[in-house]
Amino acid sequence: MVTAFDYRFPVDRLVRRFKFSADLATGAYLGEALARCVAGAPKPDLIVASPVSAARLRERGLNPALVLARHVGKRLGVPVDARAIAKIRHTPPQSGLDRAGRCRNLRGAFAVRRPLDGLRVAVVDDVMTTGATLSALALELRRAGAIQVTGWVVARTPEPPPEA
Repeated sequence: MVTAFDYRFPVDRLVRRFKFSADLATGAYLGEALARCVAGAPKPDLIVASPVSAARLRERGLNPALVLARHVGKRLGVPVDARAIAKIRHTPPQSGLDRAGRCRNLRGAFAVRRPLDGLRVAVVDDVMTTGATLSALALELRRAGAIQVTGWVVARTPEPPPEA
């Protein structure tokens, strides 16, 4: 798992601006930041983006993770396959759910559309909170034959401080 930033001010505002207002300049900045962070990591054979449902794509007009993945792929010279994995079931937003709820919400939501036998795959996403989405995607990618799945995320929600 590689993350470029903690999901806190000012990055949280940049991510929301990119994600909900389709600010492609901000997306380019975030994609380039992620590309710099993963530049020293072993190169995968393929990059995929965390997919969105057709309903979410219509609502937002873009898949933020795919925009980020394309920036990273171009920078690293690694192919990005926008169709390798799809979200086949629309799910309610993950925000407000704990890890168990997020896992239930995502059960059966993804399908791999091509064989990935022997490939090392990097999954790009915008924000990681509990890791439920990346875990669900990794499971499906491995079922399709990927030998290694790595998560590359722009921002990770920081762990809450331990209670005193």
